[in-house]
Amino acid sequence: MKNLNVILIFSLLAVMALSCGGNKTEEKKEVKPAQNLDELVKKFDNKEFKDCDEFLAAGDEIIDVYIATVNKAYDGDAKAKTDLEVFEDFMNKFDKTAEKFSVECPDKFDKWAEKTDKRVSEVTDKLIQIFYEEYEGLQWDENIDKELEKQLEELNEDLKKVEEEDNAL
Repeated sequence: MKNLNVILIFSLLAVMALSCGGNKTEEKKEVKPAQNLDELVKKFDNKEFKDCDEFLAAGDEIIDVYIATVNKAYDGDAKAKTDLEVFEDFMNKFDKTAEKFSVECPDKFDKWAEKTDKRVSEVTDKLIQIFYEEYEGLQWDENIDKELEKQLEELNEDLKKVEEEDNAL
């Protein structure tokens, strides 16, 4: 009788274990954040974002890697400096998507942009020092400042026109 009870208990445990294992839903793999530009390209190149939150989370990850890359380049990492030179092209691929989400969720997007501008501004001095040697002979005067301000104003006006046209549609 004891053997029968032991066999029944083991059988019951085996059935429970197998049935629990069969009902498991597939666990989502936790996707680790990218650590460098190559990983960002693999993760986000040609990605379609389902909503504003997903896009802004990706934007945060991209900015995290960008800032880390600036810091590595500042510390003398040649690969990081090379990555910085192509980072702008990578980020420009998301301009149309950013434009779309800035219209769909303007409040979230504006808060994100403001936070991101602040984060990036913290490494601007490092960027200047990283690329200083390329601009070492450049003479900076007020005419350059005025021209840059003029071009920036024109760009902002063009952006406003595009936004107004998009809102009119």
